[in-house]
Amino acid sequence: MINHISIGVKNPENVAKFLAELWKGFVFPFPPSPDSFIVIAGDGKGTAVEITPINIVLKPGKGFPSEIRFDKNTLTEEFEAKFVPEDGFPDYLATHLAINTELGEVEVKELARRENWRTLTCNRGEGLFQLIEVWVENRFLLEVFTPEMTRRYIEVMDPKFMADMNGAQPRPALPSRVPNLDLIGFFSPELRPAN
Repeated sequence: MINHISIGVKNPENVAKFLAELWKGFVFPFPPSPDSFIVIAGDGKGTAVEITPINIVLKPGKGFPSEIRFDKNTLTEEFEAKFVPEDGFPDYLATHLAINTELGEVEVKELARRENWRTLTCNRGEGLFQLIEVWVENRFLLEVFTPEMTRRYIEVMDPKFMADMNGAQPRPALPSRVPNLDLIGFFSPELRPAN
């Protein structure tokens, strides 16, 4: 499951409020990144979107904490990824987000038009399923599924449906436990990247 995603936009507060309207969710400040917000769907699954200023990127930390007696109380903040500003930003991104809403197609489009953002109902895969493209700030693609669209999307994304459509057998998932992982998530020490 995807729990949350971070996106960079020009006006984080405005975009956060828009997304909260789509979800009938909640907006809170997001302290790890100044001038950022987190939108929580309130769906009981922890679904959220972190919305940062457009020039903020995530950079990996340096080094690793000791694995000796590593547990949930071990302090790791100094080694963790950080939100940091960068110069410039691209006009468009390959990254996009697809979400569900309880709202209908007309309501979604009205919200997007209120913001003067491009919006279009699309028939993906020559009519395989529908979604609404909302171009947040006319640069970031948000794909929105109404309840009816969501039902069809779930049918299409079923591995058996995809296998039948593509004439192939679905590949089994990875084992639930990947061997050679240590507590911090890297492969065994001989495979760990240098600090």
